[in-house]
Amino acid sequence: MFQRSRGMAVLLTLLLALQVSTPAALGQSAATPVTYTYTAYVDNQTTVNNCSVGEPVALNGTVQFSYQFTTDTSGVNHFTIHAGNNLNGIGQTTGTSYVANDSDDYSSNTSDTSADLTVELKSDLKSQGSAPSLSLVQSLHITADTSGNISAQVVGNSTGCGS
Repeated sequence: MFQRSRGMAVLLTLLLALQVSTPAALGQSAATPVTYTYTAYVDNQTTVNNCSVGEPVALNGTVQFSYQFTTDTSGVNHFTIHAGNNLNGIGQTTGTSYVANDSDDYSSNTSDTSADLTVELKSDLKSQGSAPSLSLVQSLHITADTSGNISAQVVGNSTGCGS
């Protein structure tokens, strides 16, 4: 009988130790959040180079979006969104080539099951010739939800002088 009681005490001690050391017991999420992705295609979107001759610049490439969310104990959803572009531009008058490859992070905290954001992604639009480089600002509209759905698009482009 003593042998059985001692065995039961050891088993209960092990179970208690396992329960205390789990991430959930330490206030951490038991699982790593899933990352959801989406690619928006930029096809012949135009911005204007107002720094020299007001030349239209046609932009082509992609903006890659990824996001994760967590929900805290009070029911607030914390969305973390990353956007990165990979663009080529061609001056429609001079034929000057430009490239942009930049990224930024955004966040939204809401008790809703979806986040709806309009943000700005600033990039260096680097001249590949003798023309000066530009500063590109893309206006992005992003909608993401707790079911893994994301939609995003570039809703505007503008440039400034310099990079």
